[in-house]
Amino acid sequence: MKASEDKPRRNRAVFRLLRLPLGVIAAMAILGVVLVYLAAPLNIAARIGPYPGVAWVLHTYMKQWARNWSYWVEKPDYVDLSNPALVRLGAGYYETGCAACHGAPGRERNPLVRLMEPAPPSLASEEVANFSDKELYWIVWNGVRYTAMPGWTGDNRQDEVWAIVAFMREYGAIAPRDYVRLAYGEVQPKGLGGGGAMSFGGLDDRLDKTVQDCARCHGRDGMGRDGTAPKLAGQTHEYLAATLDGYASGKRASGIMQPIAAPLSGDEVERLAAHYADLPSRAVASEAQAPARAAADVPDGALVALGQRIAAEGDPDRFVPPCGACHEGSGAVRPRAEYPRIAGQDSRFIEAWLRLYRDGPAGGTDFAEVMHVSAQGLTDRQIKALAAWYSSRPYDAQAGAVEQARSGDAAAAPPY
Repeated sequence: MKASEDKPRRNRAVFRLLRLPLGVIAAMAILGVVLVYLAAPLNIAARIGPYPGVAWVLHTYMKQWARNWSYWVEKPDYVDLSNPALVRLGAGYYETGCAACHGAPGRERNPLVRLMEPAPPSLASEEVANFSDKELYWIVWNGVRYTAMPGWTGDNRQDEVWAIVAFMREYGAIAPRDYVRLAYGEVQPKGLGGGGAMSFGGLDDRLDKTVQDCARCHGRDGMGRDGTAPKLAGQTHEYLAATLDGYASGKRASGIMQPIAAPLSGDEVERLAAHYADLPSRAVASEAQAPARAAADVPDGALVALGQRIAAEGDPDRFVPPCGACHEGSGAVRPRAEYPRIAGQDSRFIEAWLRLYRDGPAGGTDFAEVMHVSAQGLTDRQIKALAAWYSSRPYDAQAGAVEQARSGDAAAAPPY
């Protein structure tokens, strides 16, 4: 009899609980959350390591995220991950921005880094090697939330990220001394397999260190370490200063250049621009004296001819002005000192920048809008043709015109 009486009593209690106002229930839930927050019963100290299974769940989810979200990533056809220059560029940035956490060939991660939770992985691990090119790109470009892995600094500069991917693809096969040469070139610091950093006379200690960092990609002579980075030697002071200002202010995006330029003062920008403007450009007098090229590196003759025609005449039907009118000059028209020297630059950079100007914001100087307008009508083939034409020319072919521009005899505006 008693059991039968208890059942209706329990039912009535449940019914009364369900009749409680929703506000009271919500208040009780909030109070419970507050008490848990104040008591902090869950120990989140990194010292004790992850709770069983948590690291596996998060890491597995990260790999699945990279696999799924990178599905639509497409590597630009002008990016060759086996290109030694691209690998050198990636190694230079990796040493500056990544090695402190991930280690480097012949250099283990710092013990403090290994105690991070989660700890940055060594790139020598088989697990990292098993990521696809697209997955590596996606991780480097976006970073990983709730870790120390940031996203890429330069907005819209996905082209730079492929250099890191190219380096990571070679990571496991790079010997320690080879890594130092890749990352530093001629300027090898003490303690990393080199005999000591080179000194650049006439600069104070701070700027001397900055120029050494620049030389790792642009070369001590400013000639770009065989395509690793654009050639700077002999570019005008005006162009170099404006470009550095653009990187320093963030108006010109680059995950590689912005961190270097941002700490520079106005006086340091001027002195750094003067340093590279005064370096002599190295001429290639004739094809016979030029370094031998692999067959795959020789540009298609029809493509070069098309690029030459666009450089000289433009494409009026597509509202594309002749590139040479601003970057070379002829007759009464002289290039402005703010326009860069592009003949002899590596085709990869020319193509990347033309695409940036055509497809998205790539500013940083007062004359960036001229390039945005000029590049709007270019087709992919025309961009490749211009890159093939200008990269096939000697770097100092415009020296005379540039010197005239520096002396003040410059045209007021481009012809279109």
